[in-house]
Amino acid sequence: MESVAAFKAKAVKLKSAVPVIAAIAVSISLGAAREPENKYDVLAKTLAPFVNVFAQKTKNPNRALTLKLRLETMTGMSLELAGAHAEVALQYPDKLRVRGPFLGEELTVCRDGQDIWMAPGSKLAPLLAAARTAKKLPKPDPDFRLAPFRLPVPDKQLVFLPALFQVRDAGTEPLDGAPCRVLDLTLMPELARSVGAGWSVRLWAGENHIPMRLALTRADWQISVRIDAVSFLPALPEATWQPAGQEDILKITPAQYQQLLGLLNAAR
Repeated sequence: MESVAAFKAKAVKLKSAVPVIAAIAVSISLGAAREPENKYDVLAKTLAPFVNVFAQKTKNPNRALTLKLRLETMTGMSLELAGAHAEVALQYPDKLRVRGPFLGEELTVCRDGQDIWMAPGSKLAPLLAAARTAKKLPKPDPDFRLAPFRLPVPDKQLVFLPALFQVRDAGTEPLDGAPCRVLDLTLMPELARSVGAGWSVRLWAGENHIPMRLALTRADWQISVRIDAVSFLPALPEATWQPAGQEDILKITPAQYQQLLGLLNAAR
């Protein structure tokens, strides 16, 4: 058996080692705390609230969102557009309202199911009439109906949505004094080729994985947008989709809306 003296000597050595062990443990824990979150986890958590809005079947109660956007840069941007603001309200499955600058004025476009209205109508009606006279509008399809909002991925595969992207970690960058995780995103090459996507996106994700900035780049075009506010709700007030207080309204049919989209696509 060990003598009392030997036992005490070992106890003293163990006691003296406690601070060293504690320091090592703290160092390990701090190192773990500094380890950056996996880039695909950051992307998944940033996309999740948006995906839940658009998923056909979900237990998440939030089926609507609002966004406040601010234009920072854009290829060919005029001076009056610098810092321009836009607002988006969307509710699954078929309600959308967008307000932003157009032709020097604030333009509002709203879809409520198959009902579509735009304001100010006095600005838009002459443009459509001129395009019709010049025969620039595509032939209308009287049977055309707007489809509900859909993600290009089946619900069962939504969990794999981040895996459709190649993600490069671009580190961190402060926005308004708050650190943001910066990710560069491109579609997987096979998918990009199949859908003809030649773009890349830089995403700034802030606290709680809230998107703070998006920059989209193509070979000949670039745009950077700040996301000043984003919220997710079960539903938006019914008044959101009504032109209350606006008299200068232009109502169009889904077929006319399809024509307008065709005109815009032809002008790109």
